[in-house]
Amino acid sequence: MSPQSATPVCHRSFGHGQQYLNNISGLANVLVGGWRVNGITTVRSGLPLAMVAAGNGLSQFGAGSIRPNYISGCGKSGTGSPHSAARAEQWFNTTCFSQPDHFSFGDEPRVDPTLRSQALNNWDFAINKYFDVTEQVKAKFGTEVFDIWNHAQFAEPNTNQSSPGFGQVGHQTNLPRTIQFSLRFSF
Repeated sequence: MSPQSATPVCHRSFGHGQQYLNNISGLANVLVGGWRVNGITTVRSGLPLAMVAAGNGLSQFGAGSIRPNYISGCGKSGTGSPHSAARAEQWFNTTCFSQPDHFSFGDEPRVDPTLRSQALNNWDFAINKYFDVTEQVKAKFGTEVFDIWNHAQFAEPNTNQSSPGFGQVGHQTNLPRTIQFSLRFSF
């Protein structure tokens, strides 16, 4: 999957004159009518990781970021679920990288095509009820749930080979499931 996002938005309305159950009336319309359901889903693959090593003699001459050396044949990928604490402690195999010699560039690519940050899989949901209080006063009661499945979204791991936290995820980037209620009157 490419790093592009797929974000479909869905709206569904129920009751007299709406998309679904538009022929109901009376008490059934009071109970079922005026409801609107919305959802937003965002799915995105993780971003490629860019490894860096400690500066060496080349850094004095404006060489920019020095990349580490990759130990040939070493399996870079981490193990376990991306949602586990063990994976957050070692997102990728840090023993596969070493500091390049003085005055030499490392052989790791600028961004590693095999190592990625955590993918995004987020689902938001809202349900609203519209109803008439009087002929001139309308009301809307709403409930919105953000991150309905309560998936932790981890930040990118530390990619600085000279750092003590190399390969570790330091924090979560999203909020846990959040629910909010609203009541609005229009007149």
